[in-house]
Formats: sequence, structure tokens, C-alpha cells
Amino acid sequence: MKTKALKSVLLAVLSLLFVLPVISQKGIEDGSKYGKGQDSINCIKNLSLYREFFKHSNYKDALDPWQTVFGECPKASERMYVEGITMYRSFIESASLPERKDELIDTMLLIYNRRAEYFGGEGNIWGRKGIDLLRYRRADIEAVNEAYGYLKESIDLEKSKSRDAVIVTFISASITLNKAGKIEDNQVIDDYFMVTAIIDKLLGKSSRWPRAKASIDDNMLKSGLLTCEALNGYFEPQFQASQDDQKFLQKIITFYTATGCDRSDLYVAASEKMYEIEPGPESAHNLAILFIAKHDFHKAVLYLKEAVRGTGVDNATKAEWYYELAIVTSANEDYCDAIRYAREAVGLKGDYGKAYIVMGDAIIATRDNLGDDFEQRSAFWVAADKYAKAKSVDLSVAADANKKLNDYSVQYPNHEEIFFRDMKDGDSYHVKGCINEYTTVRSRK
Repeated sequence: MKTKALKSVLLAVLSLLFVLPVISQKGIEDGSKYGKGQDSINCIKNLSLYREFFKHSNYKDALDPWQTVFGECPKASERMYVEGITMYRSFIESASLPERKDELIDTMLLIYNRRAEYFGGEGNIWGRKGIDLLRYRRADIEAVNEAYGYLKESIDLEKSKSRDAVIVTFISASITLNKAGKIEDNQVIDDYFMVTAIIDKLLGKSSRWPRAKASIDDNMLKSGLLTCEALNGYFEPQFQASQDDQKFLQKIITFYTATGCDRSDLYVAASEKMYEIEPGPESAHNLAILFIAKHDFHKAVLYLKEAVRGTGVDNATKAEWYYELAIVTSANEDYCDAIRYAREAVGLKGDYGKAYIVMGDAIIATRDNLGDDFEQRSAFWVAADKYAKAKSVDLSVAADANKKLNDYSVQYPNHEEIFFRDMKDGDSYHVKGCINEYTTVRSRK
């Protein structure tokens, strides 16, 4: 130690001798901080000595006087325990022999116990002890289990006063124990939602909490423990009371989407409630896609109609939504609506080959409403016009269009039927009903 630093240590100790008569009658036996007589002198002398060495990060020379204070006057200073942990972390990290490292870790854990014994504050102390235990013995699953217990008790005691590091480490320990078969899936989920409830109340108080939340959410999602059944079990009891709470609804939507549970009934209900609170074309379209996936095409149509009625949507997007409407209404066997929506799609996007294809299919599907057999067969002429148009504007559908043209050409009226109606190939013909288009007469080859 430098001469100047040594002098300061000696002066500090000498200065204490002037106050010793005042406190020399105190003792551990009567509950005071220091011992009686010579014991009290020892305690104060060593307390001052270790602090001077500690102040200069000279932990090696600080250790002996610190140990004396720790052993003989445990109530002398709470700060002594905090600084003891700092020193022992340094010793642990520099120790080369595993046996020595274990001894030092055991002493560090004892420091935490003694601090709690003499100064209370178990909630804070057990959280710190749990973190340090995991820091140095994470590879030992029994140590992880022990640390998990300290962290859980800390959170139970501290609640909203819990440190973010304690909460994040607690969830990490919970997941580790689960993977080792020490605790059940439901216990991890209970742990997760317990700390989530605490964090949600603290999000606006410090930037630490959004980061803590993101960290534990990420850990839980990666763990694969948030199953659809688990989410349902947690959120369903709360839904009735909180269904008008936008943050709660967004929480459901976020977790169910992230975990692949976005076909669950609760997710659907939350999405619909969210749309009621904050309607818009995009959210309406998202709901429609959700109901399409669930094969609830009637509801899908309702939300797609809301979507196409929305403002601020570009033509290409709206054309796609009209195409989806044509598909869904066809699935509902509302073929006239399908024809109308397909026309809207190609009106907005002239080269939309798929929309022409679905229009042709819907025209054929609605032919039963046209009258006699000849009139019904005339629907194939109009459909052929749509397939031909599709491949002319969009090469990506050419193969499908050509196949349909070939397959359906055998459905045209034969030459005798056309002649009987006083018509010939190439004449114009008006196909009625909701098709309501002029086409060209063609006979079956």
C-alpha cells in the first residue's frame, strides 16, 4: 500500500481512540453493535481498517479486519455485508482452484444470511442471493433450484418493489428447472404470469421495465411453454371483465399470434372486440382472413365488405380484397355476388388474371338460374371469354386458363341446337340473369 494511503489508515484508527471511552461499556451481550471493553476497541479499529483498504480496492488487506468485524461484531454495520459481497465476488472470479472457488461461494452465501439475520430486509437480500447463486453455480441444477426458491420468496415479499434483475433471473431459473424436469409446465406459466402482472403495473415508471418485459417474453416464447391451452386457461377467466380494455385485448392478440394460437376462439373474440374499439379497413381485413382460416366464410364476407368500404386503401390492395370476396362468396355459393366482386377487382386492376378465372368459374356455377339447357350452356361461352382474357393479361394463369378452355368447350351447345335457334357460330348472344353479358355463339366440336 502506498505511504500516503497507509498514513490515512493509521490516522483514521488513532482518531477513533478518542471516542472509545464513550462506547466501551457497550457489548454484544446487551444487544449493542460492538463488544464490551477491549472487544469494542477491536471492532471499531477493524471496521475502520477494512474500510480504508476497501476504499482503495485493496481487498486482500481488507479481508482480515473485515473477517474480524464479521465474526465478532455482526451488528456493527450493514454496509459491511454489502462490501463483503463485493470483495468475495472478486475473490471468486480470481480463484483458480474449483475447491477454493466453492469455499468462497459458500462464504458469500453466508454473508447474505447474516445480513438478513441482523438487519432484516429479506425480500431484497434473497433476491440478490439468488442472482449470485445462479451467477456462480448455474451448472448445478440443485443450486438453480435453491436460487429459484430465494428469487420466488423475494418477489413474494417485494412485489412491485422487486428489482427487474430479480424478475428476469427468476423466469430464467424457472425455465431451466422445467427443462431439467424439476417443475411442471404449469408452474412456469404461473411464474410467468405472476411477474407479468407485476411488470404491467410498472411499465410507465422506468425504461428498465419495458426491457425486462421484452426479455422475459422472449425467454418464454423461446421455451415453447406458452401453449394454446395454457393461454386459454390464463386469459379466459379475465376476458369477460376486461373485454373493453384495449391493452388487455392487445396482450391476447400479441401472445396468441406469437405462439401460433391465432385460431383459438378467444383470439377471435379478442380480435372482434378490438375491431369494435378501433375499426379500420386493415383490421377488418385481418379479421376476414382469420375467419377464412376457420372456414367461417359468412363472417369473412362481413369483414371483407367492411374492408373494401374503407378509405385510404390503394387500388391494388382493394382489388385483392375484392378478389378475396369473390372467392369467399363462391365458397358460400353466392355466385352472383362472386361475379360482381370479381368485376370490381378487374375494374381496379385490369391485369388481374386470377380475378378473371374466378369470375369465369362463378359464371359457370350460376348457370342453373338461366333457364333451359341451351341457355344454361351459354354460360360456358361467357366463362370462356373470361379465361381467354385471363391468359392474355396474365401469363402466370395461362396454364390454368387453357385447361379450363379445353375442359369446358365440350359443354357448348352442338351445331344442331344452334341452327334450331336460327343462329350460327360467331353471332352475338345476350346471356341473361346476373351474368348479363353479350358473348359470341360457339358450337361444340
